[in-house]
Amino acid sequence: MKYLICIAILLLMMTVFHYDFTAQTQSKSTCSEGWYITGYYIPREDELPGDTEEINVERVGNLSFSQEFLNETRTEGWGITRFGWALGYYSGGWHRSDSGALDAAGNLLSEGAIAIDRTLIPPGAQVQISTLPTPWSSKTFRATDVGVGITGQHIDVFTGTGRVAEEETFRITSNNNRVCFTTNATK
Repeated sequence: MKYLICIAILLLMMTVFHYDFTAQTQSKSTCSEGWYITGYYIPREDELPGDTEEINVERVGNLSFSQEFLNETRTEGWGITRFGWALGYYSGGWHRSDSGALDAAGNLLSEGAIAIDRTLIPPGAQVQISTLPTPWSSKTFRATDVGVGITGQHIDVFTGTGRVAEEETFRITSNNNRVCFTTNATK
């Protein structure tokens, strides 16, 4: 009976003091000036009609798409086809994804994703760029992607799908931005 009372008191104390037996983490925040910010988006084939070009899509075969759509997809990495699946261009070839556009790690691209230089910002870091126009200035981004042209103090912000998202890429592209990022370090 004494043991049960001791255990009950111990559990009560852990609840009152919110004791955590797991490794405790501490956030570390770093801020710096002078960052170049660009945007990337997913073009839609139905918004980019025109002359067609035939390409070979790995494990699918030869298909024809609008040349303008293919050019945008080469630049941005992914596009949404008239068939509803995502077409990606990487490793020198065309690829199909039924689940949607993917980041460099093969995860679905989602709002709040950014491409970073991993030598400056660690993967998974939470990033804020307060110098961007609204609503971007109040967002917290996740460093989940990388890009061939993303080196040094350069961040590429994923803005979404279609023409509106493309317009946002132009609106947010700017120099001399203040960037703060937070990482968790285990004590």
